[in-house]
Amino acid sequence: MRPPLRAALWLAALGLLLVPLPERGAARRDAPVLVRLLGPIATVAASAQWVRVDLAIRAGREGLALARARTALALDPGASEGWIFLTRHLALELASPTRESDPEVRAAWLRAADELARLGEEHAREPGELALWRGLFLYTAATLDPDTRWPGGRRALLGEAERAFARAEELGVAAAAGFRRAAAEEGES
Repeated sequence: MRPPLRAALWLAALGLLLVPLPERGAARRDAPVLVRLLGPIATVAASAQWVRVDLAIRAGREGLALARARTALALDPGASEGWIFLTRHLALELASPTRESDPEVRAAWLRAADELARLGEEHAREPGELALWRGLFLYTAATLDPDTRWPGGRRALLGEAERAFARAEELGVAAAAGFRRAAAEEGES
């Protein structure tokens, strides 16, 4: 399969993850039916589903992994670690130059991870951790993958990382300050 077509198919599969999730702090009656049926064990069921996501990734079954991740996020949309796990896979594994030679495809994976991290920040119980993580993977891409095809180039990517770190600071993640300064300095060089 040609890389642009493959990227388009993966992004379409990722779109399945972007289903409406319950608003942060929404009443239990507004939760998805599956969550209401499972009640207090929904979080446990989501954890089990994340194990299944990891198994699908290890087996090279990306479509299945994304479908399972969608279910896990629907079961427990507040699970910060789930959002981080999935964005890590997209940003550091699928968008890795060692795995994908086409910089356009890598950029598509990185944009998908960025969009997913932003969505996760809206729903996660620890949004500051998601903002920090978003800054880290954007900074990593800017510094370790010089061919990253980000709109506005490397400097824009570093600026986006800096804004993510600033957001994490606003949300109470003290460690983000040092990363924000590093991204700003790197962007000026």
